[in-house]
Amino acid sequence: VSPPIKRFEFVTFHQSYGYEEFIEGLRPILDTDQIAYEISPGAFLSLCKKAEADLNHRYAMVIDEINRGNVSKIFGELITLIEPDKRLDAENEVTVLLPYSKLPFRVPPNVDILGSMNTSDRSLALLDTALRRRFDFVAIMPDPSLLTDIPVESDGVIIDLCEMLSAMNMRLEALFDRDHTIGHAFFMPLQKLPMAKRFDALCQIMLQKVVPLLEEFFFDDWDKIRLVLGDNKKSDPELRFLKEATSQSYIEDLFGEVEGQALDGLRAAYTLSPEAFKSPQAYPGIYAATSQAAPKLP
Repeated sequence: VSPPIKRFEFVTFHQSYGYEEFIEGLRPILDTDQIAYEISPGAFLSLCKKAEADLNHRYAMVIDEINRGNVSKIFGELITLIEPDKRLDAENEVTVLLPYSKLPFRVPPNVDILGSMNTSDRSLALLDTALRRRFDFVAIMPDPSLLTDIPVESDGVIIDLCEMLSAMNMRLEALFDRDHTIGHAFFMPLQKLPMAKRFDALCQIMLQKVVPLLEEFFFDDWDKIRLVLGDNKKSDPELRFLKEATSQSYIEDLFGEVEGQALDGLRAAYTLSPEAFKSPQAYPGIYAATSQAAPKLP
């Protein structure tokens, strides 16, 4: 059986990624006694050479974090060449001489460029306008339904991940925007675990991934974080993931006796409750109307 033919290249853009890695550039030759350099093709140029020799099949350039790099620096003359009407054998075909090799270059029509990015950090606003105009943008939002067949059970309590993620994301969209919702990918690893290990893994996901993400979204505005986690709807304080630390005794210990209105508007302080994260009953409280007992397995 012949090995599968690889018809794609995968790269990740970052601040130091440049034209030399993507199109072509000078590379040192390391197996000589003297300093020497050679002209080396980059990932996209290598892919285009393969695609031009095999026009009956489609090829793909996959770029992760496309908004992280200096697009003008990386793409160079490619900004013009990737347009459909400027490609090989197109109506307005454009050929350029590459700056290092001085060889003619054009983009074959069977090469697709796929870029991915996370819009929650707002770096999309910095994306090069010329590149925006040449790409179609498709939003891929979190899909809680993919978690429907990943039940989590502990001590007879069933935790519905689909309902839990849906509830948190609806609150995030109301408090922030839809770009700051929680992805279902956080919870997908639970699918590969046996039922006996899923709850402990869920606790770690919430503590190490979800809560820190919410802290970043809301800049430590714990009141909003409590709303997202549904703590305000839980009648049992032992099931709240965040516990308020600004009790009267706490204030007196911290400041001593204070007269007048000096402490008016004191910001509430919260601490994480490890016990709540380890309590199966706390999780249905995220999406339940009240903190009533969760459904039990038969």
